Amino acid sequence: MRRAVTALVGVLVLLGGSACTSPDEPPEDPTPVAVGWEQVSLPVPDGPAGRVGVRDAVACEGTWWLVGTVFTGGDGTRPAAWRSDDDGRTWRPLRFAPRAYWARRAVLSSVACRGDRVVMVGAKSGGAHGNPRVSTWYQRGDGAFVDVIAPFPLFGGVEAVSVERVAAGPSEWLIAGNRTSGAAVWVSQDEREFELVDDDPALGRDERVDTLAIAQVHDGEGWTVVGSGQVEGRIVPMAWVSPDGRAWSRQEVPAGQTFTELQRVAATGDGVLAVGLRDGAVGSWRRTGSDWVAGESFGPLDPDRAAFAGPSGLVASGDRALATASDGTSYAAWATLDSSSWRPVEVPVNPAAGGGRVLTVAATDETLLLLADDGLAGRVWRASWPAG
Repeated sequence: MRRAVTALVGVLVLLGGSACTSPDEPPEDPTPVAVGWEQVSLPVPDGPAGRVGVRDAVACEGTWWLVGTVFTGGDGTRPAAWRSDDDGRTWRPLRFAPRAYWARRAVLSSVACRGDRVVMVGAKSGGAHGNPRVSTWYQRGDGAFVDVIAPFPLFGGVEAVSVERVAAGPSEWLIAGNRTSGAAVWVSQDEREFELVDDDPALGRDERVDTLAIAQVHDGEGWTVVGSGQVEGRIVPMAWVSPDGRAWSRQEVPAGQTFTELQRVAATGDGVLAVGLRDGAVGSWRRTGSDWVAGESFGPLDPDRAAFAGPSGLVASGDRALATASDGTSYAAWATLDSSSWRPVEVPVNPAAGGGRVLTVAATDETLLLLADDGLAGRVWRASWPAG
């Protein structure tokens, strides 16, 4: 049985450089980082009444895009998204023109942008087997967002396992995910037609390892996908690189003593940063050139956890970075500034971990957005990056 990957969890990480503690030891009694969070209002989009849920955000060329859903009661949902042109202070709802049955009920979970072009990914579980019905979205000429009518086996079908997030590169869009053959990606040039790549020998499973892809980033030179592999019953971290999203090669990543998995990745000033699970805590890794090095561990997991634990969001600006994760019981926040050790970060809400609960982060070089959903309300806060 393959492991299902869910990453709606929360730890903030502001990354500096080298850490002063062992990669296997969380910092002792760190002083919390204060961030001046300011809550902003999200108007409910026109349509059936309900409460707002938030899932992801991204910014390009001064415009923020925020995606989620409106919960309309019972199992009812409809796609929702907002735009801000004043650095996240005020938001206006976007229009949707869904065509497919499941698209009209989609929860939008991921968004990416390049210039003024935007791609959204959403899903709604349903049908005879209750599987997620995935849809991708692009913006029509009149401003409305429309779902792409795609063949069901592209994201679903008997070989479906999971569809993760979408990311933008200089010339293509890429979605990471998994099929029964192992790790896979979907690539598109024009926001409308995604091509499934599930037959690359480096990505897929082989006689030695069963692969799993979770997250991806373009570092300006090529794509990096991160995840894990199962080798003789042991879970080890894995990373893949590609110049175009179609031909891939594997990279060696330092593993821990027990369960180790990369779950989020972001480009930094001199390479990439990844965070994931390592030996009962959230761990970090850096890659400069093609060499991965294990960094400091932080955010130990709750030994009595009853929900999924691990990081869910990661953004970077130069030497700074932010990530989100859960200890398996509740969400928390952490930071490291100017090469100091990782420290907890003050946040206005710490939702309990569990299905449909969210604490995640997005950022530009100037601004942070904190997105939270505790099952009762979806809320957004903004702040400037704290000083080092």
